[in-house]
Amino acid sequence: MRKMDLWNHRTVRVWIALLLAILMQGPPAGRAEQNIRRIRVVVNSLKKQLRITEEIRTAVVKRNNLVVSVRPVDDHRRVFEILFEEGFLDMLDDEDLYSVVAHEMGHVWIYTHHPYLQTEDLANNIAYKAVSTDAMDRVYEKLRARQAQISPLEASMRD
Repeated sequence: MRKMDLWNHRTVRVWIALLLAILMQGPPAGRAEQNIRRIRVVVNSLKKQLRITEEIRTAVVKRNNLVVSVRPVDDHRRVFEILFEEGFLDMLDDEDLYSVVAHEMGHVWIYTHHPYLQTEDLANNIAYKAVSTDAMDRVYEKLRARQAQISPLEASMRD
């Protein structure tokens, strides 16, 4: 009987130790946090590749009228923020994400070099230094599919 009590005591201690180890890890990262980390890796890689020195912040939002957009955060255009619509971001694999961020980083480059020449084509031309036209075409297909999912009523409310 004494041996059985000792075994139970050890088992309880092991379970308590495991429980404490799990609790000390903190809560699992949410989907939004995982997406932000995923985007940050791509942003940091593309900043080096495209020689962009400005600070780039990222945010995942429930709704973005442009689906993905970038904007200067300060008047001196030294800090920018890329906003991703959550539903569209969920449609992107890693290669798609790389293409989307490359396009948005193209806009950042334009903002810092020729701020009055903002066009989608010019942003793509800069992005093509980092991604293929095939990869960008796949993203545009997904963008069209995403826009087709939006009802005409919802689209009119977005404008």
